[in-house]
Amino acid sequence: MNKIKIMESSVAKWNRIIEGKSSDGGVLDCPPCRIFYMLLCIGCPIANYTGKKFCKGSPYIPWYWHQNNVHAKIRKKVYCPECLRLATDMRDFMIEIVESMKEKEREKAKSSRKNKSSVEEEPVEAGSTRKKN
Repeated sequence: MNKIKIMESSVAKWNRIIEGKSSDGGVLDCPPCRIFYMLLCIGCPIANYTGKKFCKGSPYIPWYWHQNNVHAKIRKKVYCPECLRLATDMRDFMIEIVESMKEKEREKAKSSRKNKSSVEEEPVEAGSTRKKN
């Protein structure tokens, strides 16, 4: 499972909301929720990033309450400038998570390459060698 691709799908979802081409279906159409919500958010990239489950600590909570308290409609979409700001905040937060995950992948790959190159050859007896860790 490629969690970076899952989060990139989430960025695309919020881009569609910002463009007025889609609405927010909460856990029903959130790419990470479709996989991790039933697992109580265990393994969810958003929960891992914030340290909190169910999108607490993310811009989703202000978006959700604004939608419920101001618009009180079943379809959560951009109805006003504040909706646009909150949706943009959520999209930007998803981008932040994607960038963080990609950076960790780069660091992991770099560390892996470094560990492989640090294995030295050490002479054991004349004509034979063994790997030194």
